[in-house]
Amino acid sequence: MGYQILSKGEDSMKKKIAVFAALAMLIGSLAGCTSAGGPDAQESTAQGVTTQAGTDGEKTTAAPEETTQGEWTGEVDHVIMTYLTLGNTPADLQAVQDAVNEITAKKIGVEVEFKAISAYDAFSQFPTWIATGETVDLMFPLLQDLNTYVSQGLIEPLDSLIAENAPDIQQLTQEGFQITTNNMIDGETWAVSQVPNVFGMGGSYLIRSEYVKEAGITHDPKKIYTLDELTDLFAKMKELHPDLYPCGLVSANRTTSEFNYANGIYDPLGAKAFTGVLMGTDSTQVVNLFETEEYKEYLQYLRKWYEAGYIYPDATTTDATNVSLLNSGVTAGYFMASAPVQKIYEDLDQLRLTEIYLGAQGAGGWVIPITSKEPEAAMRFLNLMYADSDLANLIQWGIEGKHYVVVDESINLIGFPEGVDAGTSGYYNTLGLYGDFRKSFIWNEAWTQDKNDAYTAEAMANPTQGVGFVYNPESQSTRITAIQAVVAQYLPSLESGSVDLDTYYPEFIDALKAAGVDEVIADKQQQFDEWRAKQ
Repeated sequence: MGYQILSKGEDSMKKKIAVFAALAMLIGSLAGCTSAGGPDAQESTAQGVTTQAGTDGEKTTAAPEETTQGEWTGEVDHVIMTYLTLGNTPADLQAVQDAVNEITAKKIGVEVEFKAISAYDAFSQFPTWIATGETVDLMFPLLQDLNTYVSQGLIEPLDSLIAENAPDIQQLTQEGFQITTNNMIDGETWAVSQVPNVFGMGGSYLIRSEYVKEAGITHDPKKIYTLDELTDLFAKMKELHPDLYPCGLVSANRTTSEFNYANGIYDPLGAKAFTGVLMGTDSTQVVNLFETEEYKEYLQYLRKWYEAGYIYPDATTTDATNVSLLNSGVTAGYFMASAPVQKIYEDLDQLRLTEIYLGAQGAGGWVIPITSKEPEAAMRFLNLMYADSDLANLIQWGIEGKHYVVVDESINLIGFPEGVDAGTSGYYNTLGLYGDFRKSFIWNEAWTQDKNDAYTAEAMANPTQGVGFVYNPESQSTRITAIQAVVAQYLPSLESGSVDLDTYYPEFIDALKAAGVDEVIADKQQQFDEWRAKQ
């Protein structure tokens, strides 16, 4: 799983993103919420491709038209690209668009027009735009099902467009980044994912460093802590701070398990965990996560912690976030992925709870709708976002001096200009959708790319058997909807430790089976076996 953490992020913004992700029901993908890697000094730009109308009215590909200095000399194409927001369009979006076009018109013969839309509205508007023939050349269906777009014939296949217009995207794929391979359906590429600043997955407990020291524990960032050790830590903290809840859990509206943060490795194979998982890195058997011994043990610990007063009692009803509860002193920490970008404060210790590993990546990314009038130009622009860190940082963070200032060039650290913050900036983009985030500026010195690269290397050395596979759930959509409803009903209470397991857990398993979980898992196993046979 990859991460793209993009901002210092206010709690309100984190809450919006969390709620949105819960409603959307797709991969956890932005496993976190905010940051980016550092810019890379080397830039390779896309080879220019000029398109012109043929005698039959169709587009034909002509030879590149560039000067010897690499500046575009052919016709400049106009590309319309969706620009997702969380509800408010940045006041300075036009200024950023103009600055973008200063780069792209000269380099690749493309001028872009940002078409702003709320990510919430995109669920209904994107398919409507395509169905009504509205011209859009690049679109990012965030947290939407790529299979639906393909099966309904809403988007173009990309293999030929990538081969002719996107050498840098091809190079990234050859280097092992699953930005196209995880978006293959029936042997064809349909989307291009962004490159996260860190790949991999692993569980941890993030906790205020002062509490770890008070408990007499010397934090070892490489050690894998057991749940028994975590229990002992919680007990010492509760003894020292009776009004504090050592275990920060917010399970309200939870629709996906946080088990993998706490008690083991599993790979949901590019889909929701309730459709079946591989346990560990060696297994090829798809199983029901919720029936495993590991998951039952996890619930037993949660129940023990709740009864001991370690878990926040309003975990199932609060609209607060884990971060806000931590900041207000209600809790001491919370479960989260162990990637470096998740350490949002310097005074947090990451207690590793699982190995770091690499699993299958969920499908999704930039697509070209069938209503595009400039698919070749759209692909040139998309390629340049991955190749040119100046362009990617401009779209992501805005204009230097106006929307951000460089704080430490040696680690590509940026901050707000004096008198500007997230609320007053004319351009503050918290959705990380643009290009290669290993080349992006960072807002927190704890997020330097060398730490991310080390984490990625450790993950890539420990892959599951599912890397490269993505489950297509389309044939099981009715059952999956029913299973999702069961998970939403039972998981918040079970994963807060607030209910009796002897009663509630068997009800949960029976309800899953009645909803068709075994049939979905069998379908996933069949697809996985067929995929493995071709490898």
